[in-house]
Amino acid sequence: MDNHIPTLTVRETFKFADMCVNGRPEDQPEEMRDIATLRTELLLQILGLEGCADTVVGDALLRGVSGGERKRVTVGEVLVGGQSLFLCDEISTGLDSAATFDIVKSMRTWCKTLGGSVIVALLQPTPEVVEMFDDILMVNEGHMVYHGPRTEILDYFQGLGFTCPPRVDPADFLIEVTSGRGHRYSNGTVPNKDLPVTSEDFNNLFCQSAIYKKTDEAISKGFNEHQFESHEDFKKAKSVANLARSKEKSEFGLAFVPSTLLLLNRQKLIWLRDPPLLWGKLIEALIIGLVMGMIYFDVSSTYYLRMIFFSIALFQRQAWQQITISFQLRKVFYKQRARNFFRTTSYAIAESVVQIPVNLMVSFILGTFFYFMSGLTRTFEKYIVFFLVLVSFQHAISAYMTMLSALSPSITVGQALASISVSFFLLFSGNIILADLIPDYWIWMYWFSPISWALRSNMLSEFSSDRYTPVESKTLLDSFSISQGTEYIWFGVIVLLAYYFVFTTLNGLALHFIRYEKYKGVSVKPMTDTAADEDNVYVEVNTPGAASDGAKSGNGTGLPFTPSNLCIKDLEYFVTLPSGEEKQLLRGITAHFEPGRMVALMGATGAGKTTLMDVIAGRKTGGRIVGDIIVNGELKNPANFSRITAYCEQMDIHSEAATIYEALVFSANLRLPPNFTLEQRMNLVHETLDLLELTSISGAMVGSLSVEQKKRVTIGVEVVSNPSILFLDEPTSGLDARSALIVMRGVQSIARTGRTVLCTIHQPSISIFELFDGLLLLQKGGYTAYFGDLGVDSVKMLEYFASIPGTMEIRPQYNPATYMLEVIGAGIGRDVKDYSVEYKNSELYKSNRERTLKLAEVSDKFVRHSTLNYKPIATGFTNQLGQLAKKQQLTYWRNPQYNFMRMFLFPLFAIIFGTTFYQLSAASVKKINSHIGLIYNSMDFIGVINLMTVLEVTCAERAVFYRERMSNYYGPLPYSLSLFFAEIPYLIVVIILFVTIEYWLVGWSDNGGDFVFFMFVFYLYTSACTYVGQWMSALMPNEKVANVAVGALSCLFNLFSGYLLPRPAMKAGYKWFTYLMPSSYSLAALVGVQFGEIQDVIAVTANGVTTDMTVAEYIADTYDFRPNRKYNFMAGLIVIWVVLQLAIYLTFKYVSHLKR
Repeated sequence: MDNHIPTLTVRETFKFADMCVNGRPEDQPEEMRDIATLRTELLLQILGLEGCADTVVGDALLRGVSGGERKRVTVGEVLVGGQSLFLCDEISTGLDSAATFDIVKSMRTWCKTLGGSVIVALLQPTPEVVEMFDDILMVNEGHMVYHGPRTEILDYFQGLGFTCPPRVDPADFLIEVTSGRGHRYSNGTVPNKDLPVTSEDFNNLFCQSAIYKKTDEAISKGFNEHQFESHEDFKKAKSVANLARSKEKSEFGLAFVPSTLLLLNRQKLIWLRDPPLLWGKLIEALIIGLVMGMIYFDVSSTYYLRMIFFSIALFQRQAWQQITISFQLRKVFYKQRARNFFRTTSYAIAESVVQIPVNLMVSFILGTFFYFMSGLTRTFEKYIVFFLVLVSFQHAISAYMTMLSALSPSITVGQALASISVSFFLLFSGNIILADLIPDYWIWMYWFSPISWALRSNMLSEFSSDRYTPVESKTLLDSFSISQGTEYIWFGVIVLLAYYFVFTTLNGLALHFIRYEKYKGVSVKPMTDTAADEDNVYVEVNTPGAASDGAKSGNGTGLPFTPSNLCIKDLEYFVTLPSGEEKQLLRGITAHFEPGRMVALMGATGAGKTTLMDVIAGRKTGGRIVGDIIVNGELKNPANFSRITAYCEQMDIHSEAATIYEALVFSANLRLPPNFTLEQRMNLVHETLDLLELTSISGAMVGSLSVEQKKRVTIGVEVVSNPSILFLDEPTSGLDARSALIVMRGVQSIARTGRTVLCTIHQPSISIFELFDGLLLLQKGGYTAYFGDLGVDSVKMLEYFASIPGTMEIRPQYNPATYMLEVIGAGIGRDVKDYSVEYKNSELYKSNRERTLKLAEVSDKFVRHSTLNYKPIATGFTNQLGQLAKKQQLTYWRNPQYNFMRMFLFPLFAIIFGTTFYQLSAASVKKINSHIGLIYNSMDFIGVINLMTVLEVTCAERAVFYRERMSNYYGPLPYSLSLFFAEIPYLIVVIILFVTIEYWLVGWSDNGGDFVFFMFVFYLYTSACTYVGQWMSALMPNEKVANVAVGALSCLFNLFSGYLLPRPAMKAGYKWFTYLMPSSYSLAALVGVQFGEIQDVIAVTANGVTTDMTVAEYIADTYDFRPNRKYNFMAGLIVIWVVLQLAIYLTFKYVSHLKR
């Protein structure tokens, strides 16, 4: 897997690996320092990555190097070390055959020169690559079928009765023979009935062979000198000193301090390369600081407890974002730690220390504005204490959240653990319920909660100032139930710093000893031939043309479609660089693609193959396109082009909770027009499953599939759309030779039905390459080096290159695909003539251009798509919504970590809250305020959990949404509504569980109507928070920034809820903000219905004067919560509901963070 930090450049990735494994150049022996300094540059040159050395690696959402280049980065990160043994798994995936050959050749040179060993697992190796190896190990279904010299393998299988034909790649031949399909290669020396078929047969025969006995003897007795090419090779193999590091040396390349500093520098780069996250935190701090300063400007000291409480608690919300940040780096940590790049301690320290500057800036910005605007004691001494407490708490809670990310198997579980912790910390902070009201069995949590230590320190610091008389100070602190004694100020700082060091240490221990990504064994099933007869899947047509109804129809199960001529004329593509300059990626490409033909789009890695396909298919989201794309004589209409095309992307992006069968049915039901019957749709789905050999695993969830199985699913969901034009971007990438041949034969059968097929491909075997009818070959820089027919045995293409003076001849048995890539200079470090100039001056170019211009004209032979009245989306709104709702419900049902986590946590919270306030009467101001604090805390906390946890679910599906929207599966409105409906049943269940338990444990109103109203309003608020989370998932560029955004929004929800500062105390200039916040409506409705009609008399002290008033009067006067307006508040929540749904829809319609 290509797990890298996407924001680092290729050079930085290699340099980091080099330093970690080999140490600093200055620490090397003097004679090695120059080599050590140039090691990274040498590796970039060997792997052909000089051109993209300063480009970020990128990932699915961040544009970076190409897929093939990213694979080379993975290879290079391993090769940079001085190890004596390299184990390489599928390193050729995403590389062209020439580049693969160069890399393997470099490995062979390294082996022979330095005495190292390399074991490589390869998919679809070309004959030239196979020849680089000394030995071959073949395994099938867990059985070893051959292990011995490469030079003897074909002779060995010939002795078993199988002979490799002249124009079949040895790798293809060996895989087909050992997978039970070898009868076609029988040489007649062994009767067919005696030929081995199963993996057990081959294993038994091999164990009886002389090759096996030699190998077994070598393993048992050790290698003998005569088995090596030279005496020097034998000495190297026997010498322990030849190892990269002897056992006496450290397993790490760097000492502890340099390693920690190197990691710290890398972590700093990661932060600086993510401006939306960094600026988001700083802007959030500025906005919240200003808003809090505005709200609490010279406010009465009566509200200082809540004010200071929230200034501390909001850092807890910010720290919650650290879970997502740490999780996104964890895969890279696991990989690099397993290779001993660094010590876990160094990583844990760097991960913690790099947050200090950001935390200090955030604390300074927010704390300074808030402190001096709010009316707290304006002295330098008190400000410094306030700032130190904030910073201490901020670091302690950030370390705690980082520790939780290391302890958790997934982000969802991490968020769940964080929510449990935060609920305890908030509830027992000394604000929600005052310390003297906490039951004895929960008081220990008050002394453990980091918030209570921070709150106590800042409250004591403030009220120990000269602004207050001793009596005023004591009275106020008593009313807040704050322990008196200035020593607690510094006790709090000490305890918080101790928490920071303890949590950072535990994070390091968790990272070191816990691994949630382990390689698991898989059950091996006997390979069966489930491929359908190709002739029964897609009905071939001899001459593509227009049927009387404008569509082509086959017999049997073939579905009607409109054959399409696709022409591109003088096509160019430009992208804008950060400097503002334009870079040209495609240069004047002219070509045509006809129905019934399969054309290969090939070239060196990074030559622009995927770029060209994206431009033709309309998948580019930026850049400037020049030239014409013409379909059946008309300029391409982007509005309906997706109706006649299917695009198999290089990245296998699917909803992981769907099964293979469901994924194909979903695509068919949305992309086939309504005039196709259900039987026709299902027949096509089943035939496609058979064609791609997916029938036997059709019930497996996509998330559990291997890379090659996902690749077949990617093809399947496009094939079932019954396209006229099929684009495939590296459909064989990640497949073994047999699977690749099966897939490409299936693609060929699709083309033979009269469909137009354009396919990028990296390393085709001879068998696969010769399935293609034509070839469009790109040279580096986006130039056309060849376009034309291949001919039988690729003879036309070979004759063309042979006609160019100075072109090398193809060697016997050489793969034409590899040959032509080598000719045009693909691979690494080749400098050849410019074949694009040769092509532009050739007769072939002239004839091709004439043919393209002719096909671009309107012709009676082909139906113009403008006459077919295609709608951009095949099916209507009702079907779209129905299919999406079904899919979302299945996705939610199969995501137990998300939903069952809520079903477990919410009742748990209800029990904690309920037992803390168990049957607490509303007999005093303290108790009433604590009850209101509980309602506020319940609302806030349950809402925030939904706000935070829904981000992962929605962000995970966003990439799938982008892919499906590009193919016009559905519109944004049904998609947004499907997200809305998916949450409803689960929200109803969890709210019933939570409210029922908490409500009756606390002992609120026993009126049934009040209970139902309370539950309904609580549901409205919680669901509103959930939909805010969905909205942020769609609006923000990534999940990290979305976390920052929801953190800021939740702060606003709290500040304007009417609890932290009641409405009567708010100034007119900003009171109107409360009408925008769902929290203000829900808190007013919930408190009003519970306490707004209680006529019990309580004593209320204000400004030193005590008066008697009813609970209802106190609620109305202090908070402006009135029960007669409860339905108005409920209506306000419903309006916010509707506005949120509209916002989600508009965001999905107009905002896209897909950069291509």
